[in-house]
Amino acid sequence: MKKLVTLLLVVMLIFSFAACGRDEKDDEHKIDTQDIINKALDDAEEFDSFSEKAVEHYLKAYDISYDELKPEWAYTVGSTSAYADDPANGSGHAVVIFKTDDSSELTDEQIKEYFAQVFAATAKASDDGYNIIGYEFVGEGENPVAETTLEDALNSWLRGWGFRHNGKNMAVYVSDIYDNSKDSELDRLFYYYGVKFDIGVGLQKSFDETWDEMEDYFEENEDEIKNAIDDYIK
Repeated sequence: MKKLVTLLLVVMLIFSFAACGRDEKDDEHKIDTQDIINKALDDAEEFDSFSEKAVEHYLKAYDISYDELKPEWAYTVGSTSAYADDPANGSGHAVVIFKTDDSSELTDEQIKEYFAQVFAATAKASDDGYNIIGYEFVGEGENPVAETTLEDALNSWLRGWGFRHNGKNMAVYVSDIYDNSKDSELDRLFYYYGVKFDIGVGLQKSFDETWDEMEDYFEENEDEIKNAIDDYIK
């Protein structure tokens, strides 16, 4: 099971690595491909990918303190997962769910205040001192690297935003957690008692451009990718 999870995380790295593009000649490109996959597999084995340690390690690589993202209200950690990424690599993400410690209902204000807390932390870690729309969340006619506000990010078709760190586009997804078995006491459709953030390496280009480059990358490096994964499974 652990190897399967590790491989899934490495596939994410391959996607991102393909999308970043390379300037080397073809032969060097193929060698780098297998080397970086092997390194990713070794790195993933080093950490428990479902631990807070892995989350903290990943966030630190992007100058974000895990403590900055912990709620101000009493909480328990519902779940954590991360690919403990090396900043030199091209992929990685950290996901955490926080729930109220007594499963009490969160107000709309508490949820928005928490999202504002995450928004401030990523802006602080960014190259620009502000968050951007991001390729994942951009609407028609919008500039994906333009500055965004928390209100616009939460009112988007998909809640979230981007920020740039060391020239790389990052993506931030936020959501609230609800309990289907409970009725809201605040006149809402759902009983919200938790929050979630997912911070990861984002698209560096539009989705269409990224997809085209990934297809080309897999076709050019199919043998190297297969050999690295086969060696790991054995």
